[in-house]
Amino acid sequence: MAENELAVCDECGSLFFKGSSQMMGLCPECAHVLYGYPNCPHHFQNGRCVNCYWDGSKSEYIKKHDKQEKAIMPTTEWLNKYESIKDKLACKTDLDDYFTEKVIGNMGVDVLDIGAVNFPTGTIFACDPLVELEDTPPFIQTIPAGTYPVKICVVPSEKYGDCYACVKVEVSREKPVRYELGMTGQEDLVEEPSEDEFFGFGVDTGMGCVADIQTQAAFKTYWAKRLEEDPDIDPYNDLFCDLLKENAKAHPKYQGDYGDWLNWTVPDTDSNLPIFASGSGDGYGYYPVYFGYDAKGEICAVYVRFIDIEANYKKQG
Repeated sequence: MAENELAVCDECGSLFFKGSSQMMGLCPECAHVLYGYPNCPHHFQNGRCVNCYWDGSKSEYIKKHDKQEKAIMPTTEWLNKYESIKDKLACKTDLDDYFTEKVIGNMGVDVLDIGAVNFPTGTIFACDPLVELEDTPPFIQTIPAGTYPVKICVVPSEKYGDCYACVKVEVSREKPVRYELGMTGQEDLVEEPSEDEFFGFGVDTGMGCVADIQTQAAFKTYWAKRLEEDPDIDPYNDLFCDLLKENAKAHPKYQGDYGDWLNWTVPDTDSNLPIFASGSGDGYGYYPVYFGYDAKGEICAVYVRFIDIEANYKKQG
């Protein structure tokens, strides 16, 4: 039968049934670990899975990945501590107003739609894409797998320059009733946080991103091949710099000449990476990510908050 035709996995070297995997060159186990595709419900007999014929082999890369994944799993102690303090870490500002109102405080705001982004696993992360794209751990909160619009709240100003205040992944059109701080399980919760404190991701280059872990894995594979060709390249100068400039020419609204956003797809994949300037894009910063929950308790949006518009422009006109 066609579904029992055998192939050799390019990653682990095991034989597997072709029909059991969504990727031609990878067994379902490796396709799942590397790219987030659905795994086989393994059932082993005589050293092989009866469903996919995988023999349990793992490449050195996947063995290393498994060790790292185990290392970043939050402990029970951490989870219990987080449950006791998470209300203090909740965002008190209604971030959805940034995308529905025309004026926040004394400043006019606008919304920039940068297109749809694919989140095939729903396990997501946020980071500075020019520095930590390959190593950032995902949030413990997840969203339903799917393709969603990504929007940016902009504070346009000739006097101060256009500023990106907040980025929204619109999971649904429901209204958020509460906002939960995105956490990776690696935060230091020894000290009790204050009401205004938050955890977030650091930015060194003035850019941020929010994406699916499958995109992260796809980029790792793509970039590893680029590095084999030239070990001296770096993501900004040899990849994103020109792409950002090209996108600014094609979509100049609320962008400088060097580019302030990009909805990039990893070559030969369907994995999107939305990149955007952090705040005014002036370099350093530390920013929170919030998950918005609707009245039914379901996640309806994810927000990357760069500035508190009302507080930031309170004394400015």
